[in-house]
Amino acid sequence: MKHTVSLALGAIALAVAFVAVPAVSPAQPAPTFTPVPATKPDFSSMMFMTGTWTCTQMLRGKSRPDTSTTTVGLDGTWLISQDTAPPFDQYRTYTITGTNYMTYDPTVKQWVLTGVDSTGGYLMQSSPGWNGSTMTWTGKALDGTTATDVITKVSDTETSDANIVTDPSGKATPTTITCKKSSS
Repeated sequence: MKHTVSLALGAIALAVAFVAVPAVSPAQPAPTFTPVPATKPDFSSMMFMTGTWTCTQMLRGKSRPDTSTTTVGLDGTWLISQDTAPPFDQYRTYTITGTNYMTYDPTVKQWVLTGVDSTGGYLMQSSPGWNGSTMTWTGKALDGTTATDVITKVSDTETSDANIVTDPSGKATPTTITCKKSSS
């Protein structure tokens, strides 16, 4: 009987020891996601855009100036344009700055453009690419506003942009922007 009690107590102690000591597993921890670098876009058709450009457009009967500097950034995956548009009339008495990011998405075979500015404005557009000397961008804002930009490459140092913005009520506002490269 003495041995039976000892065996029972020993079995209980062994069971408690297994419960109290965490199990050690030979399994390795689960791997975490590591992003695979994307293939860098072929910017060869866009490289003429790098540098500093001086742009103008007629707005409310006055010439609205804009300076834009474009570089390749973010490890060669985006064209980044920094824009500055100074005050130009009694309705716009402050400078607006903005940044646009452009890249190529091979999964949808489209150029994509997203931008933000210092007024809280934003844009999202896409384009299938150059068709001769023109490139057509289209986009739709979350409020239903649509935009179409037809960029014409006049030369490596000059572009023209025919822009139409249509608000949710259907009112279309066309503008033409001309840009000339001022430095590389």
